[in-house]
Amino acid sequence: MNCSAGKTVSVIFLSLAFLLTVFCSRSLSADEPVDETTAAIRKRLETMDGRNLTLRSGETLRFPAELRIFYTRRGFRTAWTDHDGILPVAASLRNALLKAALHGLEPEEYHLLSLERLFSQIRKGVGIDGALFAENRMELDLLLTDAFFLYAAHLASGKVNPETVDAQWFLRKRPSPNLLRTLEQALSSAEVESILENLAPSSPAYANLRKALSKYRDIERRRKWPVMMEGIRLKKGDRSEQVALLRERLDVPEVFPFWEDREDGEGKYLFDEYLERAVKAFQKSHGLIADGVAGSETLEAMNVTAAERVRQIKVNLERLRWIPDDPGDRAVIINIPEFRLRVLEKEKEVFNSRIVVGKYAQNTPVFGSRITHFILNPYWHVPRSIAVEEILPLIKQSPEYLNWEDMKVLSGSGAKTRIVPPWTIDWENMTAREFNYHLRQDPGPRNPLGRIKFYFPNPYDVYLHDTPYLHLFEQKKRNFSHGCIRVENPVELAVVLLGGNSIETRKQLLSAIETGKRKQFQLRQPVSIRVFYFTTWAEADGTVHFRKDIYNHDLPLQKALEKTGLP
Repeated sequence: MNCSAGKTVSVIFLSLAFLLTVFCSRSLSADEPVDETTAAIRKRLETMDGRNLTLRSGETLRFPAELRIFYTRRGFRTAWTDHDGILPVAASLRNALLKAALHGLEPEEYHLLSLERLFSQIRKGVGIDGALFAENRMELDLLLTDAFFLYAAHLASGKVNPETVDAQWFLRKRPSPNLLRTLEQALSSAEVESILENLAPSSPAYANLRKALSKYRDIERRRKWPVMMEGIRLKKGDRSEQVALLRERLDVPEVFPFWEDREDGEGKYLFDEYLERAVKAFQKSHGLIADGVAGSETLEAMNVTAAERVRQIKVNLERLRWIPDDPGDRAVIINIPEFRLRVLEKEKEVFNSRIVVGKYAQNTPVFGSRITHFILNPYWHVPRSIAVEEILPLIKQSPEYLNWEDMKVLSGSGAKTRIVPPWTIDWENMTAREFNYHLRQDPGPRNPLGRIKFYFPNPYDVYLHDTPYLHLFEQKKRNFSHGCIRVENPVELAVVLLGGNSIETRKQLLSAIETGKRKQFQLRQPVSIRVFYFTTWAEADGTVHFRKDIYNHDLPLQKALEKTGLP
């Protein structure tokens, strides 16, 4: 039995045990006065410090400060039990914790096993006439409250602090809830489950990816798809054992509901048009060239197991828990691993374009800002790192490089900026440390910013811009830049951002570009821009997309999710 199946059996067993606990415990005659449990809670909280957070059960309390405040406010009385036994709100919380798996979280992290043991002991009346019963009720109440706080925090803003696993994640996090107020509301309304569920992201992206998690967990439990031989190439018309394996690999109704493979006998060895259609669908959902030919990249992607896909989905659910739900009425959305930019208006896509992002050593960061304006025929102010590491050696080889590239050497800043004649500089003996200038490239066909630069304030020197290197958009993996984002259709993007008559606006922009003169266009209203990093996402129709982790961000987050701890 695999680990996933073992957990499922454990959860079912615990569910049955808990139902018995709730029903039976309500009939207990609690000879132990409430005051003993109240006194036990008070004593435990008053003696608790940073080194004394572990209970008799071995569980460590994660929210000592909140626990003290919560129980002090209620005179240290229990919240989840009374002298008659376990309250219905405890059952509701326990049901919510079991559903943590549906969010890609582990129910066991929320004290579940110890809670079940304590429920059972209270049901059986263990130590009912002595201090042990009060101790059990005290521990049960503290663990339930702590579990509520922990699960609420994880649902609302993620389990992992993004800054600890991704040095390039600068996006504002979803706000954390007021845990005390949330708990008090849940207890007073007796709507524990629904209040917790409402803390999770409400976006369609999160709901769709949760469905994808359930789908791939089902696949993981029910079947193990075959391993394809890599290094071969299968196409329509081929007939072989590998074609039969390819049919078996793609015969996954949850993933490809449009295709039911009914071939048997000799027919299963033939690569026909129906199999070609399934291969194309697989390639499209994995960001590969959808040519219907099962080559090396396609077969490599097919050999990623369902268990690995489950882990990948969990990682991206966590990223969705980090980000605020609402991007605004208009937003530019960029997904780095997808190499794709979209413009959304009231959640409806109105523009879509391929992009080029930063190379592995010069990651494009994850962040948010607002596009305020764009510039036609922009200057390129060369970043110092590029100037001294890449361009200075070329100038030293030939000072004429500056003329070829239409570059100016500048000194000073602001109103004191001046052009320095390049022949006045001793390039032969110039070092990177002594290079106290900055370079500016004039508008033109060799300018790497192309014809348009979109400006959105950020401290990372990242721009969205045109490019003269249009051939790079034909590549499937497009991480070639120094960190900036190149867009394939910048004029169309500018038209969308400006609004108005698209035909007339486009003509005006193209005419302005043809002049070669620098011109700025201010947007009527700034437009939100968000740069994301998602290696998997799902659509409303059930299609699940996967992309390669081009910056190797997934594994550190996966490892962090597998550990216990605070967000």
